[in-house]
This record gives sequence, C-alpha cells and structure tokens, in this order.
Amino acid sequence: KAAAKALEERILRELRELDMNKVRFSIDFTEHEPDATGIDTVRFLMSANAGEDLKPIHKIASGGELARIMLALKNVLAEHDHVMTMVFDEVDTGVSGRAAQKVAEKLTQVARHKQVLCVTHLPQLAAMADTHFSVEKGESGGRTFTRVIQLDREARKAELARITGGSQVTPALLESAGELLDQADAYRKQHFV
Repeated sequence: KAAAKALEERILRELRELDMNKVRFSIDFTEHEPDATGIDTVRFLMSANAGEDLKPIHKIASGGELARIMLALKNVLAEHDHVMTMVFDEVDTGVSGRAAQKVAEKLTQVARHKQVLCVTHLPQLAAMADTHFSVEKGESGGRTFTRVIQLDREARKAELARITGGSQVTPALLESAGELLDQADAYRKQHFV
C-alpha cells in the first residue's frame, strides 16, 4: 500500500504533464478470501473532471484519457526496469491539439533514456521524432507487402503535410509542416542540449 501511494503520486505528476490537470487517480485495495491471487483486489480509479467521484478507469476514461494514462503508467514503471525499448502503437488515439503536443513532448523526454518506437497519425508526434519512417502497405502480384522508408527532412515535411491535410498537399500545408519540424528542433535544443 505504501508503494501504491508513491505510484499514485508519480502517475498524477505524469498526467499533469500530459495536460490532465484536473485528474484524480487512486489505487484501491479491497480484501477478498485468500486464493491463488492473494487476498487483495487492486483497482485503478480516476476522476477526469472536477466534482466527479473516483471510478474504475476502464468504465469512465475516454480513448484520449486512456492513451495518456497508459503513457504515464509505462513511463513510471519503465523507470525501474531494464527494458531499453518502449513501443507505443497509436498512443495518440483520441488526443489532439495541446494534449497531442504534451504527449509528443513526454515521448521525447522518455526517448532521452529509452529507445521509443511510436506508431502515430498525428503530425505533432511525428514531427518530434528523431528519426521518422513512413510505413506503407501495398499490393503486387496478388500479394500484400509492407514498405518502410526512412524520411529525410523534405520527405518528412511532405508526410506531415499529407497526414495534416489529406491527399491534397498544398504549399500552405508544407509550410506548416516545416514550422512543426522547426518547433520540434527548438524544443529538443531548449530541453536536451
């Protein structure tokens, strides 16, 4: 229970860094008859909005809230393990705008100590990557194949413009993509040099 209290505090700190300022998070213990799993049932409870009761995460968290909670949990738990690679598959589900930028910044912080592989469709996250790959699925000779291409800066701009605006890449979208890359470079220089 003492470890749970410390975990609660660390996760709450992480969630506030991920733009969840009003969230409450608690680890709840309920005793049950002894069995092969022990005598405690452990539940993660949260309230994302002021004035709401704590409830089981799986019953009330939105997709975006779940994504950020999982990022916070993985980050806190990874501090104490020897796994050097963390994989996030669409950790940005249900996240946009300012929250997406906070997730991108958090992943960048994690990547200073661990290798982070992140599958994303959000330009904010993709722009913050140290290395950016495009993964494309295609068909040839009646077979499906996957092509992975490492992108240089110009190709990154084109890809960021594509995921921002769809199939019609305009000069304005390319300029915006370049700004995203410049902002990501500035963030890394300010925080990690």
